[in-house]
Amino acid sequence: MIEYTKRTIRIFLVAIVLSAFVPVCIMAADASLQESLNTDAGSEYAQQAVLDVLDLKQIEVLDVLKLISQKSGLNIIASNNVSGRITVYLKDMSVLEVLSVIVDSNGWAYVRENNVIKVMTAKEYESKYGYKFGQEIQTRIVQLIYANTADLVAILNQVRSSSGKVIADEKTGTLILMDESVKLDEMEDIVKRVDVPVETKIFDLSYAKAEGISAKIAEVLSPSLGTMRFDKRSNTVIVSDSKSKIKEVTQIVEAFDKQNKEVLIEAKILQIVLSDEHKMGVDWEAIVSDFHGLSLNNDFDILGPSDKKGHLSIGTIANDDYTVLIEALDTVGVTDILSSPRITTINNEEAKILVGSTEPYVTSTTTTPSSGPTTTAESVNFIEVGVKLYVTPTIHNDGFITMKIKPEISSVTGEVTTSNNNTIPVVETSEAETNVMVKDGVTIVIGGLIKEEKIRTTKKVPLLGNIPFLGNAFKNESDKVSKTEIVLFLTPHIISGDVPAPELDI
Repeated sequence: MIEYTKRTIRIFLVAIVLSAFVPVCIMAADASLQESLNTDAGSEYAQQAVLDVLDLKQIEVLDVLKLISQKSGLNIIASNNVSGRITVYLKDMSVLEVLSVIVDSNGWAYVRENNVIKVMTAKEYESKYGYKFGQEIQTRIVQLIYANTADLVAILNQVRSSSGKVIADEKTGTLILMDESVKLDEMEDIVKRVDVPVETKIFDLSYAKAEGISAKIAEVLSPSLGTMRFDKRSNTVIVSDSKSKIKEVTQIVEAFDKQNKEVLIEAKILQIVLSDEHKMGVDWEAIVSDFHGLSLNNDFDILGPSDKKGHLSIGTIANDDYTVLIEALDTVGVTDILSSPRITTINNEEAKILVGSTEPYVTSTTTTPSSGPTTTAESVNFIEVGVKLYVTPTIHNDGFITMKIKPEISSVTGEVTTSNNNTIPVVETSEAETNVMVKDGVTIVIGGLIKEEKIRTTKKVPLLGNIPFLGNAFKNESDKVSKTEIVLFLTPHIISGDVPAPELDI
């Protein structure tokens, strides 16, 4: 009986001990599980945990986040601006996938910091981290060798996205690029193109002007890398850029810095004093019909429709020589060669021929100051009258020459007396302007430039005709109107300037 009682007491004591030990083990197991979830490995496991079914209708988002937290064991916190009811039905998705769907559908964002997932609005996320939620921002470090960091920062800031950043360290020549992968690739490609060795080349120009060619060079220089300077006095251009750009600039300089071709213009200026039956000028149509080597190309009006004078005729002569043509012109009046100038000009530069005189005239300028005497200053001015010819040749590669021709005939027809007794000449001018294309060595004939002059003839008896008043009985004065036509012969020759010019056989 005593033994039974002792055994019963021992069983009871064991039962009491076990009853106290089991809750402690269960509590220890829960604590161990919670500790494992709080570790990185446990947190990763919880984030990858799959939720079988999540079927919610019009539930407060905070309650949804609480439910997800309870099922996954994750710590989830929402900002004050995250609110509203949501409806969602998801199946067989991980916790992070569920969170991504919910925040993306409602314009929110989330971030994991240590073992806590923070849910916030997209605006809060961008304001805090500097880029939009969902963007994969990467960081790359680029070491520059040749380029200047400030120059590259200016370029890359134009390329980066709104969320990207470009940080420069000028001391070490390092760039820190932060952006999406595509943009980073693009920026690195730009750095490779710009961060190249810079070469400097001096171009001593022989024919081109440094000031003129510099504008063409500036168009091809590398942005923020290439530089150019020119010296007008020495006609030198200094260019610094990459090797490939220096090669391109060299080709440009070689293309423009070439010796200009020249054109020798041989001219014959003829004056025909028209007879009475040819007062309207030379009938060039008739001349053309008689000489097979003379072709009439164009007719150009040189005066308005209300004027009395004629028009400009332009043609070419190739086979017939000048002597035969001049003999034909003798039939319409007295022909005289006024001048035979030869002038050379550079391609595309204007040449000027003047056969005539310079008429002076005086003008007065009166100055009346607020105090002091009035002063009058005289100045002598000059005006050119006669036959003027302006020719601008353009040489083509096929041996043809386009000439911009502007002939002008002027003469003094009277005088005007000003209030200061200054005499100003009245000049009558006929001019035309045209473009003609001819082959090298072909002669252009320009006719139709007519001028009218009044000639006063005085006949008197020697000595008696000079007596004042009484001398009028011993002299006779008459006015005669004379019409003359000016004919121009122009023969252009392309020359290089290093060989004698061809002789014109006239």
